[in-house]
Amino acid sequence: MKLYIKDIKPHPINSNLEDLECSIQENGLLEPIVVNKSNVVISGHRRLQSCINLGLKQVDVRVKDFDDELIALVELNRYRSKTATELINEILILEDEYSKKIKRGRPKKGVSVSTFNGKVRDRISKLIGLSNSKIQRLKYIHNNWKDILSLIDDGKITINQAYTETKRRVVFQNVKVKSNQSSDNNPSNLETSSQFQIYNKSSLEMDDVDDNSIQTIMTSPPYYHQRDYGVEGQIGLEKSVDDYIENLMKVFRECKRVLSPQGSFFLNMGDKYIDGSLMSLPHQISIQMMKEGWQQRNCIIWRKSNPKPSSIVNRFHTSTEFIFFFTKSKNDYYFDDISVRQPYLHKDGFKDASPPRHHNVNGEFSVGTPVFQHPNGKIPKDYIDDVIETPKVSFGIGKELGIEDVEHIASYPPEICRIPILSTSREDDIVLDPFCGSGSTGEMSLKLGRKFIGYELNSNYCELSKLRLQRCIEMEII
Repeated sequence: MKLYIKDIKPHPINSNLEDLECSIQENGLLEPIVVNKSNVVISGHRRLQSCINLGLKQVDVRVKDFDDELIALVELNRYRSKTATELINEILILEDEYSKKIKRGRPKKGVSVSTFNGKVRDRISKLIGLSNSKIQRLKYIHNNWKDILSLIDDGKITINQAYTETKRRVVFQNVKVKSNQSSDNNPSNLETSSQFQIYNKSSLEMDDVDDNSIQTIMTSPPYYHQRDYGVEGQIGLEKSVDDYIENLMKVFRECKRVLSPQGSFFLNMGDKYIDGSLMSLPHQISIQMMKEGWQQRNCIIWRKSNPKPSSIVNRFHTSTEFIFFFTKSKNDYYFDDISVRQPYLHKDGFKDASPPRHHNVNGEFSVGTPVFQHPNGKIPKDYIDDVIETPKVSFGIGKELGIEDVEHIASYPPEICRIPILSTSREDDIVLDPFCGSGSTGEMSLKLGRKFIGYELNSNYCELSKLRLQRCIEMEII
């Protein structure tokens, strides 16, 4: 049978057509177009469009009467290559049609509803030529991150890869909600009217602080034989390296007592040359801490962008220090990377979603899983992975505060504390520095809405810290 093309109408459900003109010109129309009694196309939309483009007046058709045109539309086109968007549209159409059938009639006697629905799922799977698991994954993607379907359509990712990325995105969103909820119930051991407390005493015995009450500890103890801070009982001037390490460990045992089971400890340490040999003191201390039960999560490299000039000519210059990240447990501790992320320049997240290509050992290309932008943004460029880059402190805190005769000679920049404090504590949590110095850790703690406790032997530095932190409060930085 032939029909005039002008009398044939595309079905509104399936109007996305592709060009088959070359094939039809060379071979003719190999398969008739299937239409219903109203001349509406059920199968052959692309063939019809190609015939129209070629200027043909008539085309071969096969007229059929269908009980359910929508189901027939999917079934007759099951072997055609389809995009993920087309597949999910067909899935939703079929589910809606079968849902209507279920409402119109009950399952047969002796057949449970769940079995009946299971047969429906199997039927849909056969109709569209897609497994049940992939159907469920497409539906999950459609319900939670519809925009990513375009990447599957373009061949940049598979359904399974898109499902994994969508699931990860949903998990991040849920974690963020739970994190915000739990922060409301987090108790504080300081009076709400007091934002900080500086103790002019040794941190070998921090009996002012309750067990498990500190969320984050960040400190930089005196380096071995580096400076004399002019007070009795100071750490750093011991006769031997072993004595120095043991005195530090006494403080760190107190830190372990006061630190919450979900807390974190960041230790900034510089190394020391003795008789021309680098002692690897930071790593010696780190190993000793692990022997005493601390879990080392990272060895972070602090690269100073303006290191102190050196006249050394028989070795490389030193421009780095270490920041060790410890916890009391391996897995059960608070860490919120989302809090430190920044928005990407390209917010759609798809700009660089193509999978990376690498050479195999045989020289052929291997296409890997595409790399997606994190849904909550990127880690700041000055703190990528386990490397942080900031300038060394080059200004006087005392001079800023109008007490030029009191100056700390080895303070670190407050900015170095920002990411550690932000990612391991919540607002109103308590941050501790057992070697408070001029109060750099305390300043950043207050700026981020945390409370602070510091221990310092030198009374002048205690006064400097108090003035510095009080200024934060007066300027309403917190």
